[in-house]
Amino acid sequence: MKPARLMTVALTVVLAAPLTSPGIRAQQDTNSANYIMLGCEAFLLDPIPTSKLLVAGVCAGIIDTLQAVKPNICLPAMSTRRLLVRGVVTYINNNPARLHENFIDLAGEALEQTWPCTKQ
Repeated sequence: MKPARLMTVALTVVLAAPLTSPGIRAQQDTNSANYIMLGCEAFLLDPIPTSKLLVAGVCAGIIDTLQAVKPNICLPAMSTRRLLVRGVVTYINNNPARLHENFIDLAGEALEQTWPCTKQ
């Protein structure tokens, strides 16, 4: 794994760790798509609202990490982080009954369904 990708993965884990502590989880499921989608939708705004910066970064970091580590996602050559977030947001918004599910699982599925690798 390239050093830049490794740094992205490490940074994502460090930023997400406080969101998964037991005390916070008792109040709200911060691993759910319902929670992290607030950040994903904020990430698509310009500028990102200050109150949503952390969760927007968590959303983008998770998506960036997933696209780097999942082998069955084939992105277009000119893809951007904004394009990836928009694809995940669209997929999850089209499946609102699944908002209670784990965001990482759902985002991975969204990336695989939106940008599948085709066999040649």
